[in-house]
Amino acid sequence: MDFIVEFYETENGSCPVREFLDELKKSDPDDFAAVVAGLAKLRNRQYHREPLSKALGDGLLELRHVWASSIPM
Repeated sequence: MDFIVEFYETENGSCPVREFLDELKKSDPDDFAAVVAGLAKLRNRQYHREPLSKALGDGLLELRHVWASSIPM
């Protein structure tokens, strides 16, 4: 089963995660690549567990990017 990754947007339309990723892409392209790869993996339920992610409740998951690049696809 595939899932959709959605980013939170504030009432004024800004997206803190997207802003963070844009800055990360400039400052640390390797970490950016690991985070994006981890986000892509979260579309598949088999990755909804540690070490890639941690359940926060109500269907929300925390992506743990330090591990994202070390998990096979």
